[in-house]
Amino acid sequence: MPVAAVLVDPPRDGLVLPTLPDETPLSPSEATRLYEAMVADILHAVAESNSELLVNYRPDDQLPDAVPDGDAESEVRALVDDALDGDQHEAARVEVQVGSSRSARVGNTVTHLLENGGAQSVAVIEPDAPTLLRKDIDSAAMKLRRSEVVLGPADGGDVYFAGFTEPVDFKRALEAPAVENVNARAVDAGYDVDFLPGRRRIGSARALQTLVAAIRARHASGRLVPAHTTAIIESLGLRVAADESGLPALRRT
Repeated sequence: MPVAAVLVDPPRDGLVLPTLPDETPLSPSEATRLYEAMVADILHAVAESNSELLVNYRPDDQLPDAVPDGDAESEVRALVDDALDGDQHEAARVEVQVGSSRSARVGNTVTHLLENGGAQSVAVIEPDAPTLLRKDIDSAAMKLRRSEVVLGPADGGDVYFAGFTEPVDFKRALEAPAVENVNARAVDAGYDVDFLPGRRRIGSARALQTLVAAIRARHASGRLVPAHTTAIIESLGLRVAADESGLPALRRT
């Protein structure tokens, strides 16, 4: 069965979406609420797909020293409890990541699940790309039946999705530009690589502007939208409007 590992940080002010309070009208606590909503949407998308959901979190000793103290496992499990119920909640696994860097943690997760966990494919998903829907996850799983590696490019050369049926050399592979680095490791190993449409990860004011405008437009047209993220955008009164120079800017109503 395909496994989708969602990389979730404990929702603490200053740890998740850390630049948004300085770049947007959001306060630190509101940025954390937005992150929680995006996580809930991604967890739902995976739980409703044909992949097994694994929630993968960083332990406290791998979090930046500047963030508030807490209990990472309890905080992430609480997110899962709030987002899922019934059979979806029962089926979700929550496991700690192992490794001192993003590349090491992703590499350890993918390699363990493929070599020891019985997974036919493993996808690693960043939760701050909430427009990734169930159909997209199932489509990516189909691509992984034909290609050993499937990548979803994000802004700045990063990835929001990386799927594998075979491990690659993950040493420093997720460093910038991750999409080029992982692709190069796969090609060097003789693997076929396929790609998903590019998506923005919501880590900047410009990315959040794009998300808010797109979700409002899709919602007004009756199109499918990430429900929790849409709800928090409405709750916070976020919209895009022209500033004094006529340029788009994020506003609150």
